[in-house]
Amino acid sequence: MSEEIHIAGIVVATTRAHTENIKNMLAILPGTVIHTVAEDGRMVVTLETTSTVATLDGMDAIRALPGVINVALVYQHAEPAAAMEELIS
Repeated sequence: MSEEIHIAGIVVATTRAHTENIKNMLAILPGTVIHTVAEDGRMVVTLETTSTVATLDGMDAIRALPGVINVALVYQHAEPAAAMEELIS
């Protein structure tokens, strides 16, 4: 089986008091990128993993952080890792 790349767009809702701490924790989570943080504590985040299970595990890990209210999957895409090397004309 060939390797895959999974990219998930998620919204992480946090309490305002925990937003900065959660931002710091997400910054060290492999394959995680924070794109924006709203004043109310919502964050737009992408997770890049190698499987659906790894994506769900990452979301569960984020959901378990103190101060996280909700983690919602907005978008998910998967393709063979080799496709990332293909030239687009």
